[in-house]
Amino acid sequence: MHTCPRCESKKAEVVTKSPVEGAWEVYQCPVCLFTWRSSEPETITDPKKYNKAFKVDPADVPRATKVPAVPERIVK
Repeated sequence: MHTCPRCESKKAEVVTKSPVEGAWEVYQCPVCLFTWRSSEPETITDPKKYNKAFKVDPADVPRATKVPAVPERIVK
């Protein structure tokens, strides 16, 4: 298990690995659904350095039921 940089839950898991052994791994948090790659900068991967403006409180996740509508596609 890994710590999620966004909500700091300890439940994030590896969802896939690079075809090149050891190049990177992709993690996903089952609490807030944040996904990140191990090769990203520490400002994305380290919970202490993750931008506080984008942090999520795990207690708020179940109440986040309003999903913005996807606008109509503009065909030119």
